[in-house]
Amino acid sequence: MKLNILHITPDFNYACGRSYYVYLLSKYLGKKHKVHVITNGGDSIERLEESGINYRILKGLKSKNPISIAGNISRVKQYIIKNDIRVVHTHHRLAEVIALQSIKRIKKNRPASVFTSLSIVKRKYNIEYRSDRIIAVSNSVEEMLLKKFRLSRKKVSVINNFTDTDEIHELEIISPRAREHSNFFVILAIGRFHNDKDFETLLKALNILKKEKIGLILVGEGNNDIDYRRYIAKNDLNVEIIVPQKNLLQYFLIADICVLPSTRDPFPNFMLQSGLHRVPFIGANVDGIGELINEGENGLLFSAGNEEELAEKIMHFKNNKKFAEACAVNLHRDVINNYTQEFIIPKIENLYKTLLR
Repeated sequence: MKLNILHITPDFNYACGRSYYVYLLSKYLGKKHKVHVITNGGDSIERLEESGINYRILKGLKSKNPISIAGNISRVKQYIIKNDIRVVHTHHRLAEVIALQSIKRIKKNRPASVFTSLSIVKRKYNIEYRSDRIIAVSNSVEEMLLKKFRLSRKKVSVINNFTDTDEIHELEIISPRAREHSNFFVILAIGRFHNDKDFETLLKALNILKKEKIGLILVGEGNNDIDYRRYIAKNDLNVEIIVPQKNLLQYFLIADICVLPSTRDPFPNFMLQSGLHRVPFIGANVDGIGELINEGENGLLFSAGNEEELAEKIMHFKNNKKFAEACAVNLHRDVINNYTQEFIIPKIENLYKTLLR
């Protein structure tokens, strides 16, 4: 059964994990179905264009102005009717409100509604999570939905975040990498420059290890950018800050390890990409990171916010290359066998079809 599917999400940017998730859904669902995306724009719209995905820009999609919201409800309603949309899948709480109000105003052939919860949220508005089905991208997110928002377990489906095997370069398959590429031990970290990602703890750990030959490639952007740059300059750290971009393969190829020091993180794509590219991973023991990473088996964990412990874990990988490589191989196996489009897209399709039946 070929479906007309509409995804609604704001801020379609390279630095946004939500955007990457919607892009992958659109890319792979689009191979069998007619996929549409409504967004307010962003720097990664080219991904939709390259995949042949129909998209529409609504500039005020994130506006909380009642007049803007009313206008967007009307526009989304007309788009649903015109394109005979059967499933409306949203990925942001305000987008969900707009979608559900649009569907409510359709008299015939109302589409099913799905919402993906990609965040561990603190604030409760009592108007969210009203779609026909809620997707939780990890067990941690499901627990939040059940306990904090009192959702019925029957309404929530755990379908994990996932990554894309198309991003594996043929050289990674043909010849395993020998990481003797420079005089420095290279750490790669990717994510928004936001308190939740807590790259400040990583910078503090790097400062502890200043006498070691360690460099950091930090890919991202956000509100904490200036604070990070000031700390780096003040302590004379070997850090290169890179703006988010389409292809990050070159950085995974030169990285000795990947580090993600989040204080909360539902099921980060950077962790999955680290496994995909077979790079040893260290993460804070929070939420979805702790669900996938088993200490000493497929990576290392440390207590969030503890720069001393993080510094110790970095040195443990640095001084034990065979152990680090074994962890990387195990994480690669876990990701390839469970968290790629091959396993996740069929689950999404089955959820859609179940709702429509």
